Amino acid sequence: MKVVVCVKNAVDELELTGSVNGKLQNPQTKMSIFDRNALEEAIRIKEKTGALVVALSLGDETAKKTVKEAMAMGADRGVLIQCDPTELDTLTTSYYLARFIQQENAELTLCSEGSSDTYSGQIGPMIAEWANQPFVGYARKIELNESGVRCEQAYEDRVDVSETKFPAVISVVSEINEPRYTTLLQIMQASKRTTESIPLQNLGGSEAPQTQVRVLDLTAQSMNRKKVLFEGEVDVAVGKLMEALRSEQVINV
Repeated sequence: MKVVVCVKNAVDELELTGSVNGKLQNPQTKMSIFDRNALEEAIRIKEKTGALVVALSLGDETAKKTVKEAMAMGADRGVLIQCDPTELDTLTTSYYLARFIQQENAELTLCSEGSSDTYSGQIGPMIAEWANQPFVGYARKIELNESGVRCEQAYEDRVDVSETKFPAVISVVSEINEPRYTTLLQIMQASKRTTESIPLQNLGGSEAPQTQVRVLDLTAQSMNRKKVLFEGEVDVAVGKLMEALRSEQVINV
């Protein structure tokens, strides 16, 4: 059995810095935190069934570190579809991911419900549509059998149970598991392994879509602080602070 896990090299939302005009300065990237749950689930399936796990990402050279991290966690192969990710939207991204998945004849494709940076939630369903495979979303539990998969789907007001045959595409929620940490030895071993690189054009076909949405700019929300300092004894300073908060209508007591 072959399981493909889609892992995005996402913007690290915890390390964002901006200039005075709100322009992002050298944004750092990392594996999308929600994709770690999908990868963890694939590795657990591997440990139970002996499945082959393929970590699949799409992007430029910087995305290789995400693929390496996936291999350190336990993926058997790491594949990068080489491209400039800023030139693709979710429709084109899902198309090329689906093309690889079809070529690999993967029985199961796992992804997160959404990436930790853009969180569009579109890639999983779109992959299933391009690959003409059934899709199960919001899975909080996955059970495999000889012919297919059974999933518990978590919604705000209920839990549904769905079953489908292989091949299938499943998106998981973060509640499905707790991703494992990688050891230094695993990281060092993964750094020596080869990442398979595939040029984007090698996966194209006559039905390949054109990008419809382009990101023109990214800016950070600016925040101006008043930098008011309340001096004096604690009781006096607290009183001044409370009065200032009342005047700004932050509190009404």
